[in-house]
Amino acid sequence: MSKTPIYVRFNVPPELMERTYECIKLAAETGKIKKGVNESTKAVERGLAKFLVIAQDVDPQEIVAHLPLLAEEKKVPYSYVDSKVKLGQYAGIEVAASSVVIIDPGKAKPLMDEIIAKVTEIRKGTTAEVTKPEQEAKEEKPKEEKPKRKKKSEESQKK
Repeated sequence: MSKTPIYVRFNVPPELMERTYECIKLAAETGKIKKGVNESTKAVERGLAKFLVIAQDVDPQEIVAHLPLLAEEKKVPYSYVDSKVKLGQYAGIEVAASSVVIIDPGKAKPLMDEIIAKVTEIRKGTTAEVTKPEQEAKEEKPKEEKPKRKKKSEESQKK
C-alpha cells in the first residue's frame, strides 16, 4: 500500500505488527477479545477495552476512521497491523476483521504490555505533529448571574 490511510496516525514497524498478531492470537485463546468495528467501538466507548488493533487496508477508510480518535479520547492504547484478513485469522475467525479489541488479555498480558510500551514510544515522536494541544489549559471565565425576572403571576398578585 503506497498511500498511508487517513486514519493512520503513526507508522508501526513490521516486527511490531507481527508481535501484535501473536498477542491477538494468544488473547483470543486464553483471554477475551471483540472482533469487528462495531464491537470494537462499543468496547472502547464502554471503557472495557485494554488494547485496540486496527487494520491498515480497510476500504472504505471511513469505516475505521473514528477509532483512533475515540481511543485517544477514552485513553485506550491502540496500534495498527497491515492486513485485515490476517487480523481476522489471528482473532480466530474465517473472515477479515477491520479491528479487534482486547478485553481480557489472559496469558498475553506481558506481550500486550510490551507492545503498548513500544507503541507509546513510537507515538512520542509523532504526537506533537499529529494531535492538537489539549484545551484543558484554557481558562474559563465564570458566568455572571443575570437578575431574575419576576413571573407574571407574582406581578398580577401585587396589583
